Amino acid sequence: MNRHYLATAILAVSTLGFSACTSNQQALKDQPTDANATVVAAQDNNSVHHPKWSYVGNTGPEYWGDVEGANACKIGKQQSPINITNVTASSAAAPVINYNQSTDVRIHDNGHTVVYTPTTEDNTIQLDNKRYVLKQFHYHTPSEHQFGSQNYPGEIHFVHANSEGNLAVMGIMLQIGEANDVLRVLLNGTKITTLNDDEFTANKVDLSALAPVMPTFYHYSGSLTTPPCSEQVQWYVSKQPLTLASDQFDIMSDLYEGNNRPIQPQGSRKVEQLSN
Repeated sequence: MNRHYLATAILAVSTLGFSACTSNQQALKDQPTDANATVVAAQDNNSVHHPKWSYVGNTGPEYWGDVEGANACKIGKQQSPINITNVTASSAAAPVINYNQSTDVRIHDNGHTVVYTPTTEDNTIQLDNKRYVLKQFHYHTPSEHQFGSQNYPGEIHFVHANSEGNLAVMGIMLQIGEANDVLRVLLNGTKITTLNDDEFTANKVDLSALAPVMPTFYHYSGSLTTPPCSEQVQWYVSKQPLTLASDQFDIMSDLYEGNNRPIQPQGSRKVEQLSN
């Protein structure tokens, strides 16, 4: 991680719409961020700078299956991410995104990525008439999924769960282009969080700007892309990328670059193209 940029002056917290949660720092590091065990796994529920796995060396991806409880990383047959090449047209509906309600967002660095956790359950997606609540989102640089063997600069994973604990993850690629105002607020909070080694909260964030109209998704059955690599995760990878300014992307990649799991075999799985 390259954090030299954090030495620059940071605007007053009050002007950025953030609030500190110093008293919650240790609780954040020691406790799950969600009561549901399956969702906790999807949230990369690890202490900051977790020593058991990483993206390089003898704790890198090829050794993840040796981590306690993460055998699926080694023997699973429906692992993620994959290289999306051959797709099958489907009449099934694409996710209906209902990110319309502003919410406070907790921001913390878990040692593998930066995790953004909404404090309400108002932002959802609709799948087959079932409501999936946004539990958290985080990023990888470069992207984990590939399109035609090519990576995008980055990828955001939006992790959702329904009332039965089933997971649906929406992957949105990041492409350098126009700035994204909501990401600007969240990344300012990210700098503050990292500088202080503490959790901060971005107030009244409109998450709809992170998921604009995206008519086409690629759907397949996969897994979490970090230990324990649990399977039976429904993936919806957007064909349309989200743009952000180069300086915004630099903040993300300066913190974490190379936190992407290698491509996994697709096997006999079918990838469906869904359109609204």
